[in-house]
Amino acid sequence: MKKKILITSLLAGMLFTNTACEDNKEEFLSDFSTILYFKQSGETPLTLYKTGETTNYKLTVNKAGSELNSTTEVAISVLDKAALDIYNLENRTEYELLPNDCYQIDQTAMSFAATDLYKQLGIEFNTDKIHDLINADQKSYVLPLQLTSANDSVNSEKNRAFIIPSVEIPSVYFEKNGYLSNSITEDADEIVTLTCPIKMLVDNQWTFDCTVSIDEAMLDQYNQENNTELKLLPADVYEMNKTVSFVPGSSTQDIVIKINKSKLGFENYALPLVLSDITNKNFVIDAKKNSCIFGVKSKINLTVDMLETNALEPTEGALKNLLDGDVATMFHSAWSVAVDGDHYLQVNLKKEISAFSFEYTTRKENGNAAPAEIIVSGSKDGKTFTEIVTINEGLPTEGAQQYASKPIQPDFSFKHLRFTVTKNKTGGKFFVWSELGLSGK
Repeated sequence: MKKKILITSLLAGMLFTNTACEDNKEEFLSDFSTILYFKQSGETPLTLYKTGETTNYKLTVNKAGSELNSTTEVAISVLDKAALDIYNLENRTEYELLPNDCYQIDQTAMSFAATDLYKQLGIEFNTDKIHDLINADQKSYVLPLQLTSANDSVNSEKNRAFIIPSVEIPSVYFEKNGYLSNSITEDADEIVTLTCPIKMLVDNQWTFDCTVSIDEAMLDQYNQENNTELKLLPADVYEMNKTVSFVPGSSTQDIVIKINKSKLGFENYALPLVLSDITNKNFVIDAKKNSCIFGVKSKINLTVDMLETNALEPTEGALKNLLDGDVATMFHSAWSVAVDGDHYLQVNLKKEISAFSFEYTTRKENGNAAPAEIIVSGSKDGKTFTEIVTINEGLPTEGAQQYASKPIQPDFSFKHLRFTVTKNKTGGKFFVWSELGLSGK
């Protein structure tokens, strides 16, 4: 037996709350003893999803008036083409009558008992036929319904319901696209479990699988377009399920990626993930959301007590802002007071390392105080520093831009790193960073 699904459009999202006060039945009390009307009167767009199954929809008929304990009957009919043509003319619309083989109404009359304040009309839509119909001629179709009663009044402004169906094919997609950053700190477990969610739009009632592939060419293209040097995560560093299984009741499933921390280097790695197949023939993979650059990098767990500077600006820009994950906050070196020599930011590590990479983000608002040249130096004792590298090319000069260095491996180990800015974008001495990250071993 085919399953039937119940899906409503956004505009029909509140169709099933039916108390008397919510429906404003009291507005009719002074004029009529009993009055009937569609709760969803007028035009109602309805989004259907093509799943190979029919779709059930509920339309509510309310009973109101001064005698709510009365009994009554109401008839439900479909407007004919002549009546729809008049409606189109009056409302400047161009609706076509939905063919009767595209739907089935469960009743053409309703009897209200004394205790009934509302009843629901069930409509079963043949989603596949409607999809093929709309695709064939690109017209707007409508199911126009009308209430009539021989015994009681029907509200003339709410006696018609025009259901306007559209059909979408359910898609499966990555919840987040583009580059997705994931950091593994030195205090993490030996095996770190990361997840990358796959979603579908509708409430899932099916069992099916999605296949996930690694696309190295996509990573090369991303690096070229974004001026980055992300490396493909080595195969011996991780385990990943390349089949994602959906089950009824769950519209989100995860790609689970387990990283062996001890095998992870200090470079910026990534897995270029692509949804390549789906076993349910009624669903599609969203072509605009079918990929994700899943970034993975080791990261030293920096704390504010590990940071120091010779040029702290007294009016703004505390050191702690570098580590709060908020690009809107910043560290600002001194601009309102004079400081001898070049301004620097120093990181005092808890243990020696011999190789590292670093990244920072410029100020959110603009890049006016972005560094134009940085001298990176290292020290074992925090007093005597040896220059490691000077960077004056490829540095970001606009607001909220990120810089990620290449792996840097000097011929000595160090416990203290100093980043000295010799000039900023506009030639001044002070500089601004909003975020700072450091990897190394």
